[in-house]
Amino acid sequence: MSRRPLGPHPGIGYGHLVSTTPGAFVTKREWLVHPLPVERPEQGRQDRQVGCATCDRKMTVRVSSLERARRRQQVLRMLVVAGAAVAVLCGLSAGVTDGEGLRLALLFGMVIAAVVAFNFFMRLRLEDGVTMRWPTLTRMHGHMLRWPPDTGG
Repeated sequence: MSRRPLGPHPGIGYGHLVSTTPGAFVTKREWLVHPLPVERPEQGRQDRQVGCATCDRKMTVRVSSLERARRRQQVLRMLVVAGAAVAVLCGLSAGVTDGEGLRLALLFGMVIAAVVAFNFFMRLRLEDGVTMRWPTLTRMHGHMLRWPPDTGG
């Protein structure tokens, strides 16, 4: 489900924010995406310092091993399936329940489970075993993990 198969080098890169164009309903951001010049560790995870090729700003990325990244994808996949199953069961149970209060609670549970499943599905699409370690509580402004343009991202 991820955009690229996992390999010895992360497929995801880091983006440098080039421009921001505010619109009436949507703000368009243009990113210059650079590959991450790191390899995956043999086991566990490691924090690596990376310098932005555009502005020379230092940032820290946490790179997981191939096994750990695959395990995280499996966990996310199981959470998607579990959320979808709970949503379906709540929907089916709401269809055969006579009590109005119980039906409303089951429909509410169905919506919550569907939202949770969708959230984990979207995270699974982007999971590559790499996270950016923010140096402040407000994130590293102007930099973000991004997929290269040839992957449809």
